[in-house]
Amino acid sequence: MAAMAPSSSAPSLPAHLPCKAHARLLRRKAPPAAAAAAAAAPRPLLLSFPAPARRRAAGLRAPAAQQRSDEYQFEHDEEDYEGDEEEWDEEDEEEEDEVEVGEEMDVEAMEEEARGAAADLAKRLARELHIDDDVLEKRKNIRESVSKHIPDNLLPKVAIIGRPNVGKSALFNRLVGGNRAIVVDEPGVTRDRLYGRSYWGDQEFMVIDTGGVITLSKSQAGVMEELAVTTTVGMDGIPLATREAAIARMPSMIEKQAVAAVDEAAVVLFVVDGQAGLVAADIEISDWLRRNYSDKCVILAVNKCESPRKGQMQALDFWSLGFSPLPISAITGTGTGDLLDLVCAELRKFEGLDGVEEEKNKVPAIAIVGRPNVGKSSILNALVGEDRTIVSPVSGTTRDAIDTEFTTADGEKYKLIDTAGIRRRAAVVSAGSTTESLSVKRAFRAIRRSDVVALVIEAMACVTEQDYKIAERIEKEGKACVIVVNKWDTIPSKNHESTTHYEQDVREKLRILDWAPIVYCSATNGTSVEKIISAAALVEKERSRRLGTSILNQVVREAIAFKPPPRTRGGKRGRVYYTTQAAVGPPTFVLFVNDAKLFSDTYRRYMEKKLRSDAGFPGTPIRLLWRSRRRPDKRGKSADSNLQSPGAPSRMVVAA
Repeated sequence: MAAMAPSSSAPSLPAHLPCKAHARLLRRKAPPAAAAAAAAAPRPLLLSFPAPARRRAAGLRAPAAQQRSDEYQFEHDEEDYEGDEEEWDEEDEEEEDEVEVGEEMDVEAMEEEARGAAADLAKRLARELHIDDDVLEKRKNIRESVSKHIPDNLLPKVAIIGRPNVGKSALFNRLVGGNRAIVVDEPGVTRDRLYGRSYWGDQEFMVIDTGGVITLSKSQAGVMEELAVTTTVGMDGIPLATREAAIARMPSMIEKQAVAAVDEAAVVLFVVDGQAGLVAADIEISDWLRRNYSDKCVILAVNKCESPRKGQMQALDFWSLGFSPLPISAITGTGTGDLLDLVCAELRKFEGLDGVEEEKNKVPAIAIVGRPNVGKSSILNALVGEDRTIVSPVSGTTRDAIDTEFTTADGEKYKLIDTAGIRRRAAVVSAGSTTESLSVKRAFRAIRRSDVVALVIEAMACVTEQDYKIAERIEKEGKACVIVVNKWDTIPSKNHESTTHYEQDVREKLRILDWAPIVYCSATNGTSVEKIISAAALVEKERSRRLGTSILNQVVREAIAFKPPPRTRGGKRGRVYYTTQAAVGPPTFVLFVNDAKLFSDTYRRYMEKKLRSDAGFPGTPIRLLWRSRRRPDKRGKSADSNLQSPGAPSRMVVAA
């Protein structure tokens, strides 16, 4: 940003410009001192942020013949800058006319048009990246309007427990709205605790979905069948002994998550299957609840009772459990209103939330994504300091997108989202697993609803083709990103030189995220995991930063003076009339030009790099929209018309 500081001496200009161009550029006003001082204020960098393409200097750039690099070379000959004096005189008169009439252009209209262009682009990209099972926005908006924005940890909690495949996740989705939990007609799909807000009348509370509680008396073959764990999916390359040990530990880990949910809940929803009838596992869970949680309110919900008349008959078998059974259907919604009435009646007995201060600021969300078995769940557990999710050497252990609120030592709040591993689409299709397909969709949805994405790669494997595919998705979604190299302790004989070579390799293979910082950590021993939050906080602020219009136009003018757009064979040259930042998250800039077709992809990439080198924005993608506008005539008319034919949509081009 030092490039925007005013200079007391005459700025150095490209040597190939004619004398009239020199004079015209020298007549330009320097930026205001206050704006320049604010622009020059240093911002801290963190870890391995990509270095700027070129050292910044005060004023305009040095002669292009001395500082032009191969990265910014353009395919035009020296003859583009040659011509007789008459040709340059005509161009100078044209440019002077444009400068004069540019002052008469309607800036407010252009600002409004820029905001509309940014909104249209966001909608178009959302349609291109459509996810099949997206939550209905209408219902989401209704719930957000009802919400009081009370922190999740202060809301009363309702835990849903039961044996596998009784419809706990379907009931969870019914209560919180949408398809938050994966629902498949097979046991053992849910493993971790899944939290979601629910509303009934003026009562707001948290609902916790848990995995099916499996009794320890089952054999290992029965456990494998209950958990739907095969010996092929997610277990390639794992030794047989490790595989069997991981499967044997899975029931106890799922049960531990369910116990944690019941411990923090005010009300427990004990769900049973009305169609299957009373089984031994239901009796064992009811005895466990009476023995250990006699002080908690337990509501027995007999699920899968679609018919109200038949449901009363199905519920008779469960009176022997010692609780009053309530027939419901999570799929059709039958009886769920009565169930919520009972839940809210119990919750009102607890202390009210009238004195609780509402959250006014949005809590940034950080999604942890990557290939299977790269250590995403281990990173989440290391950050929150507890076993929030199940960690196993078997890839694909995590299935749902797990939201966890996290508060740093300095009081900053974040929402961490652990996701399932994303495999190649061909591998998911060939496996034929509906659960895995839904898990990948949940991971993509987590990227969309996050502010920052932590892309986790494995240190020994470095960057794979699938990592690049995930990086492409992050860039298209417009999310800030931090590249996390996990299991850094497995790299032998590390030194400064080898780390530098490793970083160069990552930058080369993830060119699409060349603006993202890199964090090296080891989640198993907790080394440097806190740097992930520090880097995420910095890039989240950059994603929401707005650049002043005067500073932005100064940067663009300097970029054009340093390297003017190349001419076409007909002698036409692209011209930029006005530039504004139309949106944040990600930063979106609209450049009003005479003809967007005159700016090649190479020049657009150059302009993006100049914006980054002079204005910052590390860790976040930026978008450039090029809007064609007809130059106003002497009377100031046609200032807001486009070059396209009437009725045609205006041209929008996103910088690569």
